[in-house]
Amino acid sequence: MKKFIFFILILIIPYISNAQKWKRYRYEVLFGIGYSNFFGDLGGGAGKGGQSIISVKDIDFGASRPAFFVGARYKIVERIALKVNILYTYVSGNDKYSGNPDRQGRNESFSSPLFEQSLTAEFSVVKERYGRRYTVSNIRSLQKLHINTYLFAGIAGFSFHPKTKIDGIHIDGQPSYSTGEPYKTYQLSIPVGIGLKYGVNRKLNIGLEYGNRFTFTDFIDNHKDISPGNKSNDNYMLLNLIFTYKLRTTRSGLPKF
Repeated sequence: MKKFIFFILILIIPYISNAQKWKRYRYEVLFGIGYSNFFGDLGGGAGKGGQSIISVKDIDFGASRPAFFVGARYKIVERIALKVNILYTYVSGNDKYSGNPDRQGRNESFSSPLFEQSLTAEFSVVKERYGRRYTVSNIRSLQKLHINTYLFAGIAGFSFHPKTKIDGIHIDGQPSYSTGEPYKTYQLSIPVGIGLKYGVNRKLNIGLEYGNRFTFTDFIDNHKDISPGNKSNDNYMLLNLIFTYKLRTTRSGLPKF
């Protein structure tokens, strides 16, 4: 009986040890680059701007702008993590390049810097693999290619300062030239999206993350469409390439730099 129990323990202990490896690397620092795209009243594609939360037909890839960010992640449990992020990008839109005849006739444009701070919660649909050495031979086998897949949602604050061009005349900031309404240039948004993360080695990950920001303002482009039935706020999306470095957790629970 003792031999049987000893044999069972030999089988179980490595599994338990492997299952707890995530606790050794609770902390992560990350940075990356990507691009942003704006969904609002000015610019866009052939769709009707502002008529829906997101319309694929309303994407103007020519209006995409680079984005840069840094952040940190903390794992609460194996599948759930919190992430703080600081991001800078530029958003813009130009009716001239829109595929929509009505907006082309309006012929207005805008651009604005955007500085965002966010806190998001992540849930891993496909768990991350720990303690594995990634080699070229492993990558060749799709069965051994283990990609951490996660969903995220949270809250963000962002500042913006739009500059609009109408008939060759530049308008800097508020109030809105379309309605005359004043508005705050610091607003809140709800970030939601999906991410993929692949372990290059035990400490370094590379990933891709797509997210949309559902805002509570219609003035990012300094324009508010007051046409009947249009109640949508401005939104923007981000597609980012992320580099992550894991920090070992000390016995006191703090990160070891």
